[in-house]
Amino acid sequence: MAVTTRRRDEPAAQQPGIGQFLRDVYDELRKVVWPTAGELYRYTLIVIFTVIILGVFIGGTDYLLEAVVKRWLYTNGGAP
Repeated sequence: MAVTTRRRDEPAAQQPGIGQFLRDVYDELRKVVWPTAGELYRYTLIVIFTVIILGVFIGGTDYLLEAVVKRWLYTNGGAP
């Protein structure tokens, strides 16, 4: 089995800890491209309108299917 050793010019591996984690999180957050106020407003409106449209579609579909099933059950579901 081969044993590899660290070269002298390589830095030692840092011990994982909460401090290193928080530094890494901070470094990554600095790289994020945050949306402008206008973009944020526009994206929020898109999400709200999409939720409303999907809610109306799902609610309407549920209502229509309920009406069809009730009509089918109560008119044809009686005695043979």
